Parts: sequence; structure tokens; C-alpha cells
Amino acid sequence: MRKTRGEAEYSIAAVSKLTGASCHALRVWERRYGFPVPQRLDSGHRRYSGDQVQILRSIAELAGRGHSIGELIADYCAGRLAVKEPISESCDLWKEGESAPGQFVDRLIAGDLIGGEADYLRQIDDLGPTEIASRIIGPAWIDMGERWFRREASVYQERIVSEFLIRKLTVLFEAERRTPSDPGRTIVIGTVQGDRHIGGVLMLGLHLARSGWRVINLGADLPVREYQKAVEHWQPDALGLSFVLSRNIRKRFQELSQIRGLPIFVGGRSILNYQALARRHGLIPLPGPICISIRKLMTEFDRWNEKDAPRSAS
Repeated sequence: MRKTRGEAEYSIAAVSKLTGASCHALRVWERRYGFPVPQRLDSGHRRYSGDQVQILRSIAELAGRGHSIGELIADYCAGRLAVKEPISESCDLWKEGESAPGQFVDRLIAGDLIGGEADYLRQIDDLGPTEIASRIIGPAWIDMGERWFRREASVYQERIVSEFLIRKLTVLFEAERRTPSDPGRTIVIGTVQGDRHIGGVLMLGLHLARSGWRVINLGADLPVREYQKAVEHWQPDALGLSFVLSRNIRKRFQELSQIRGLPIFVGGRSILNYQALARRHGLIPLPGPICISIRKLMTEFDRWNEKDAPRSAS
């Protein structure tokens, strides 16, 4: 087994955000294939090195193209797998010692809304909107999900934290959307029928609005036929949808493949395992953390336009 270098400083939640691999997948790979092997804190929580994160990014990306996880890990152990470039600091991701989001999550779980609000305001001081989303809100969401998975929190506690984070993210998004500008590109965003997880949609909208896009957010749990009507009516330049749940994902991809004349981007937690399927339906998958997904969206959008794709939504 090849060794990795670097201090173990990333939590499993951070690694999930960096690589696009779910926390559950990381645990399964460790148990089934013997990689990654994280260090363990006295509490039993996992910590991963930067080198491991780079390797896992490569494995997750190749797995999304249809490669076998077992074969990829075997190739890495044999020295045959090229790894991704070092993690970009521009992603504004957090390391051990910077996991302050847990403080206000603790207070919210305890029902201390005033204390949670005060902690949150202290943590976002001197941060810009996208930094708040990437370094505070995103990590807090993953932290809460991990607590729920470990049965350290109940559904009602997850709900109070999620509603708090949605309100904060909505404020950031709406403030950016109202900023006077002359956007040259328009994107419609939302989630499909059966998926009510709006956090990723708001994160995407915030980053795109700050990049000069006009963002039309249709919210959560909307049938694909309504997105098709919106595309026909407004003629946007792109469509971006989040898939946190994989329920009926094949059917939704088939429905989306009938929308013509613009690039359709699909992101969210479930997309890592369905990238190849998305591509077969003409969709563009956006796995991984938001900073990487945004860069890929911009690149793929430019590539689409270079092909002189027809704008008609026939």
C-alpha cells in the first residue's frame, strides 16, 4: 500500500466537500478496499491528509466516468494512477482548527437561537458573501448531516439548523441578485420533483450572480415539464439543477434530455454516482465542491457556445 504525506487535517465532511464523494462512500471504500486510511482522533473521528484528498479527487472523478472504484484504488496502490493538482486555496475550504461552524450548530441544536445567531455573526465578520457560503454555511450543513448520520442529532434538530442556514443563504443570494448590473447571461436554477433540498441551488445562484449572471431561481420540487416551459418562455442561456436525492434520477434525466437548445448542468450530492448516465442523456455533471463546480460550469458553457449550438428550445 502506498503511503501518503501531509498532516491529517481534513475531517470526513471536509473531504466530502472537496472531492464530491459522499461521507458514506468514503467509509465504504475504507472498509471494502482499504483506502483511504485516515488517522483517528481520541473521539474516533476521522482526519485525512491533503495528499489523500488529492488522490480521492482523482478517484471520484474517474469513478464518475464509469471506472470501477476497486480497480482505481488498486491502480493507485500500484503507482499507476495520476492524481489531481493540489487543492486550490481559492476554494475557501476549512481544515482542522478552523471548524468554527460547529459552535453555532451546537447552540442551534440546543435550541439557543439567540446564541447561535450571535456565534454566526462573529464567524462571518470580515468575510465576503461567497466566503460565508463556502467557509461557514457549507461546512455547517455537512457537519449537521454528519451528526445526523452518527445519530448524534434528531430530525427536528437537523431541521432547525437547515432552516437557519437556508435563511442566511437566501439573504446573501437575494442581496447579490438585487445588485444593479447588466448581466449578459441568464440561468434558470432549482430542483426537480421530489427533491426539496434547496441549499445547493442557493449556493450555485449566489456564486453565479456574483460572476455577472442573471439568476432565475424556481425553488424546489418542480416537475421537469415546468422547467421546459420556463426555457421556452424565457429563453435562458443555461439550466442548472441540483440532485441531492437519487430517487427517480433516471426518469428525471430522461425528461431533461427532451429540453433542447441550451446546456443543462446537474449537480448535488447524488451526481457523483450518476455522471456517466448524465452525459449519456446530454447533461453536464458538476460533482465536487462549489468552487470547482463553478469553474467547470464556466468552461463547459464557453465550450457549448463555441459549438454554435442552436438556441431554439424545440
